Amino acid sequence: MGMEYMIDLKEGAKREVAEALAEVLANAVNLSFKAQGHHWNVKGMLFSQFHDFFGTIYEDVYGMIDETAENMLKLGFNAPHRLVEFARLTSIEDMDCGCDAKAMLIDLLQANTVMIQSINDCFKAADAADEQGIADFMASRDGMHKKWDWQLRSYLFNTGVV
Repeated sequence: MGMEYMIDLKEGAKREVAEALAEVLANAVNLSFKAQGHHWNVKGMLFSQFHDFFGTIYEDVYGMIDETAENMLKLGFNAPHRLVEFARLTSIEDMDCGCDAKAMLIDLLQANTVMIQSINDCFKAADAADEQGIADFMASRDGMHKKWDWQLRSYLFNTGVV
């Protein structure tokens, strides 16, 4: 009986990690598409600079999507893969930016802030479940998204936004 109880607890902890990973995955898909859309549509005097910057963000975030889904599979859960699932699972709000670089920066800053929170929530769940590989992956992503936070805030410095 004691061993069965331990297995049930471990399965519950794994489910919590998988649910946290599903939110991270949905947020990563959303943030990646958001940054790519801004990459395509930015206009203005600093087009080239922002086009490249947004491209770097979407390529980085897109690069985490596969590993996030694979971590769910390692836990024995299927990863969401349909747009409707990502739309339901994401915590990131939509914002109409037009082609304005400043609005796009604000949009990405807000989305990245949500991304950092979901990564931290997933890290805590993984650590509590003794899933150290997943916790390590989330810690690495936290560092990268904090870099994006710093860079986005630097662009918005002296604009009254940050």
